[in-house]
Amino acid sequence: MIDAAFLTQSPLFRNLDEAERVQILIIGQVRSVKAGEVLFREGDPGDGLYVVMKGSVRISKQGATGEEALAVLEPPAFFGEMALIDSAARAADAIANEDSDLFFIPLQELRSVIDAYHKLALKILYALCEVLAQRLRETNERYMNIFTIAQWGGANPDGPLPIP
Repeated sequence: MIDAAFLTQSPLFRNLDEAERVQILIIGQVRSVKAGEVLFREGDPGDGLYVVMKGSVRISKQGATGEEALAVLEPPAFFGEMALIDSAARAADAIANEDSDLFFIPLQELRSVIDAYHKLALKILYALCEVLAQRLRETNERYMNIFTIAQWGGANPDGPLPIP
């Protein structure tokens, strides 16, 4: 039996009560992966989400100069959650950054639990919205920093770029 404490620390599941966490534990499975192991590639179908229990996972995209790391996720982070929202393909690669233990929750089973337990569904979806809103704020901040550097950072020797 696995220790459910990692679920109480995950932003996605921390508001669940004990019985609700049991429902998640029933449908999930621990996956141990080695450093460098690819969990999924950009374009793969979204088949579930992962919670990092131990170790770390690198989320990255392939660019013209090679792999560009977008984030390195450590416990209690989760990833792959976009599959819960839409049926689109994976938006990035997920690669074990070091030997890691991950809790994988298959998408179809999670959707079944959400359909059967409405209170649990509301808690998970609300937590998901909170995390996605925070990620959007961070992305906006990064975008504005890049924009500011491009405008004022000396890229143009004649002064700032005109704003269109």
